[in-house]
Amino acid sequence: MTPAHEKLRALWLSREREYCERLAAFVVPASGAECDPEQLRAWLRESLPHYMIPELICTLAELPLNAAGKLDRSALRLPGQPIAASQPLRAPSTPAEQTIAALIAQVLGACPDSIDHDFFADLGGHSLAATRLATLIRRAWPIAFPLRVVFENPTVAAMAAYVDQACADSPADTAIPRLPRRTASDP
Repeated sequence: MTPAHEKLRALWLSREREYCERLAAFVVPASGAECDPEQLRAWLRESLPHYMIPELICTLAELPLNAAGKLDRSALRLPGQPIAASQPLRAPSTPAEQTIAALIAQVLGACPDSIDHDFFADLGGHSLAATRLATLIRRAWPIAFPLRVVFENPTVAAMAAYVDQACADSPADTAIPRLPRRTASDP
């Protein structure tokens, strides 16, 4: 992918598979320029839909090439951790936030670091994972939880606020969440 950004010399988007499919960007900054992950994501949001914004951004000196001079995709390796976000991380604190974070971990295979991370852009969620999450939330609380809530409120904090409000609007005896069932493979 040839960038149209003055601070980039090359940009490659790739799908990485660890727990689930995630989008990663491999970036070669222009001479003397630095790559700020948040600025890059903001620039990409101007022309791409939210589900195409990379979760992981890895800065490289050069894109690896094979003997034919073409991009060597197999040589693109991500470091162990994604580049840290510029915002402070907020851990789940309320019962609703904790339960939704656990459900997201069940769906995506990894727990979100912050209640402010976007299910799609930051965590690598997709429409099928969103459908599964909405189903699990409906099982955890006896409330109406349409799939569109995940798309319109894609953070743990926003989904928990929706659940708390829906529980407050429903009879008092239905406001207690059911925790997800633990299996032998759970930590």
